[in-house]
Amino acid sequence: MEWNDRGRGALFAVTAAAAAFSLAACDQIQSLWKSETPAPAQAQAPAPAEGKIEVAKAAPPKPLEPEKQAVDENKVLAGKVKTALGADPALKLLAIDAGASDGVVTLYGTADNKANRDRAARVASGVPGVKSVKNELVIVAGS
Repeated sequence: MEWNDRGRGALFAVTAAAAAFSLAACDQIQSLWKSETPAPAQAQAPAPAEGKIEVAKAAPPKPLEPEKQAVDENKVLAGKVKTALGADPALKLLAIDAGASDGVVTLYGTADNKANRDRAARVASGVPGVKSVKNELVIVAGS
């Protein structure tokens, strides 16, 4: 039992030392809060300069506008041609794609006969902005 009493005594000593250090640290922190130096906000303001006082004028803020994305005219033209082809009752069931480059439209895909192949070229050439049409449609029976 003698060992247990020593262990308790050592534990008590360590606990007392920790408490003493904690209290000492609290006193140091409180002394920092109670400093005698004046705060910077309490400092005396500088005396105004003699003479004319000028007020700076700010420019009115510019309204915030979202940046406009660059529009790819070729994609827009190809989209218009695809829309026109999809609006034609005989061509809307065919697998036709369109690409454009500087007003030249190229038709890709399949047509079920020569008449629909030629019809697709006529419809594409009727879209505003189309300068010429390259018809690359392949005739596949049953397409």
